[in-house]
Amino acid sequence: MMRVEFGWFLDRAPWAFRAPGLNAVRVGRLGLTALLQTRLGTTRPETTHTLRVNQYAARLRALDAPGAWFHRSFAVDPWGTAQDLLYARDELVANGWDGSLPDDEVSDLVHSLAGLEQVGLPLAPSLADDVSGLVSALDSPLPLGISVIELQHPSAALPAIWRTILGKLAARGVRVQEPHPQAEEAPIITVLETETEWEAAEHAARWLAAGERKETTAVVASRSTAVLDQHLSSHALPRLGISEKSAWRAQDQIVPLFMEVIWGPVNVQLLGEFLSLPLSPGPVRAKAARALLKALAEEPGTGGAAWEDALRSIADDEELGPGMATELDALFSGQLLVEDNGVSGADIVEKSRWLAGRLGSLAARDESSKTTSAQLQSLLTLLDGMPRVSRPDLRRMISSVVTETSSPFAAAEASPWLRLNHLNELMDDVDDVLWWGFQSSSPAPGRRWEERDVAALARLGVELPSPESLAALQVAQTVTAASRCKNLLIIQTTHQDGERVEGNPLLEALVAAQPVLPGPDGRQPGIAELVKRRKVTPGDVNNGADWALAGRSARLVPVPAREAAAPPLSFDIGQRPDLRPDSLSFSQLGNLIGCTLAWVLDRKVRLHVADAGSVPGGNKMIGTFMHKVVEELHRDLQAANQSVPTPDQVAAKIDQLLPQLASELLLPGRRSGLKHLHRVVGASVLKFFTTLSKAGIVIQSMEQKFEKDLALIVDGAEVSIPVTGSADVVGIDADGQRAVIDLKWHNRDKYRLAEVREGKSLQLTLYQWALNDDGDEVPDSPTAYYLLKQGTFASTAAAFGNPIQAQQKPAELWGKAIAAAEFSINEVVNGRVAAGPLLDAALAAAGEPSGEELAEGDGRLYGKPPCKFCDFSRLCGLKGDFS
Repeated sequence: MMRVEFGWFLDRAPWAFRAPGLNAVRVGRLGLTALLQTRLGTTRPETTHTLRVNQYAARLRALDAPGAWFHRSFAVDPWGTAQDLLYARDELVANGWDGSLPDDEVSDLVHSLAGLEQVGLPLAPSLADDVSGLVSALDSPLPLGISVIELQHPSAALPAIWRTILGKLAARGVRVQEPHPQAEEAPIITVLETETEWEAAEHAARWLAAGERKETTAVVASRSTAVLDQHLSSHALPRLGISEKSAWRAQDQIVPLFMEVIWGPVNVQLLGEFLSLPLSPGPVRAKAARALLKALAEEPGTGGAAWEDALRSIADDEELGPGMATELDALFSGQLLVEDNGVSGADIVEKSRWLAGRLGSLAARDESSKTTSAQLQSLLTLLDGMPRVSRPDLRRMISSVVTETSSPFAAAEASPWLRLNHLNELMDDVDDVLWWGFQSSSPAPGRRWEERDVAALARLGVELPSPESLAALQVAQTVTAASRCKNLLIIQTTHQDGERVEGNPLLEALVAAQPVLPGPDGRQPGIAELVKRRKVTPGDVNNGADWALAGRSARLVPVPAREAAAPPLSFDIGQRPDLRPDSLSFSQLGNLIGCTLAWVLDRKVRLHVADAGSVPGGNKMIGTFMHKVVEELHRDLQAANQSVPTPDQVAAKIDQLLPQLASELLLPGRRSGLKHLHRVVGASVLKFFTTLSKAGIVIQSMEQKFEKDLALIVDGAEVSIPVTGSADVVGIDADGQRAVIDLKWHNRDKYRLAEVREGKSLQLTLYQWALNDDGDEVPDSPTAYYLLKQGTFASTAAAFGNPIQAQQKPAELWGKAIAAAEFSINEVVNGRVAAGPLLDAALAAAGEPSGEELAEGDGRLYGKPPCKFCDFSRLCGLKGDFS
């Protein structure tokens, strides 16, 4: 015959720490229910929660009407409404409800639940139904094979239905043994309170290492042990390997991301993330994903020229082929789902066949893909047959199917300690307990029913336990478990992940259960004072070289202090002629002059941001979009022999190009911003063409490419480096001079205006030099920045209106730029690579002339370090401790 230990919280508790026995089990509600069902022959197939929510949603649809209590909520969020009502229904059933409506007045919630129970649609059973079914199933004559059930807390503390179940077991000859009343010896409680988790982990690991009898120690881990595990390893102790659950793991993002990017308008940021999921192999073949990501980086939308070029490269690839190009285009561009058109579950299922097939083929050789494939199949099963699916519905269903998972940085290792998730699982006597993550172990609040519902259901024999009684049960079980140890060390932190952490009220209950001695004045201390007495800080446990905490001590060996050293200002790597530029563009020239470290990391080391991070957004995206609007309008105007577009032409061009270059602006919630952009862009583009027409400037080309050799002196010898790029707008003015205009989109115009005023507009000067076919001179021809957001020109030429007086001529600026380029290249090829901002800071700290003053003294152009737009500022220390 079997002996059963039963406790409300023992489903995850280990059976025995030191003395396991035969024909004995330790179970909680789930375990005892499963055991009794097995003996009574009433077991059933497993049912997923998502399937039950879907079935319950079908019942709600059957009863839905304008007058239904849940109608408005169900119309907005069908899945969430069905899930919440199902939780309420299961709570009633778990306490013995059979679906009957009480005769007394009850809330609309109970009315609705009773009506839903009468709908003749299937609803798979759950643990709640299993528990309720035990009451009648125990009338069976089948033998149970159980001799005794030892309760870990008084039966009176259990909900009524469990008292009924225990009564039926007793009637069948099973001895139900109440807990033996015994004097519980309270442990010595110590609360170590630290500022951060790292500080707490250091002392917790040291405490575990200092214990002589580790086999009489229990470790309770109620939150991730990733930080603690690092300190345990430093003491040669085994890792616990417990991690937080997260929905943001790459493998678990495949299905949610896919279900977002198949809808129009396309969200290019999420599409970039989907294409660059760091999986091996990923859902999209790597070569195809790289081609599409490159297209999105050039034009943040689908269906444009860059997207078509990417599809052609995929089609021309021998490994990929035209079939894959057609498939990917249909998935992410050509045949997107549109919610306003009404999308059924069958539409989503059909759209997902590609991903299902891809995951199915990957599952044969990639274990992690099996779970993802199964999750997708579960989702598609739910969707199939649904007449209409909204995006919020789909997201709710995905969150239920693709649940949060945990994946520790390092796996758990065998250890001599007893490991628990909560102290209430402790059923064996131990000497010491360390409770890690104590503040994360607060009980979850239960549903609070209306008093009239509780009273009416009680008259039907359904007794609903209050949230307070369930919380009291957990507190009582935890206090009882604490008496099974002699020494309890609780770890608390005041901050977690940079935020303030609240305390756990369970601490007061544990302290209140201890014997209290009056203070020196005979006064009985309050609970706050008692808790305070048991708290220690890291400063309290260190006494010079001696360390002592909660009955354990260690001798600390001092480590020589080592101050953090700032990164070197420059790196001397010896003669490196291979670092000479192969070619230069304006942006590369600016980086080279401003920060040689950034230039070397970018152009020679070939470091770059992740592919998904290269998809532009915000101002960069709008700037690219505006360039294209002006370019295509010019092409249309030229074909129609027209100089200035009409407002309707501008608006039509904006609408045409938005999906291809700025689809982010078409997403829900962006209507106000899009309307504002329409107004600003329309006015700005019209002013641009109108101003040029009035000034007599005729646009000859847009995005005019150029390549010209630049002669520089490097290590005493002349070298020729090609300078390449393209000018946004090139035209001819009324005097026959070449006019060059660069289009800019900035929130503020003062920086570009100051650049022109100071005569430091290097980009415009480079265009003047590069487009001069008569030699290396820099003609003083008309140039301008056109600031698209402000609709203003920044120029020294009168043709553009409001000319600015420059402090130096373009030829003078170009001479200084050549000197700066020669200086930087000589530095690089001689192995001296410097971080611009750090060098400037060091010169200022030493009281020496600044980098700008040194450059001016040498007749060089000073290049401001491009830190604001640099991808490597964390490597040089600018965003670290040495900002």
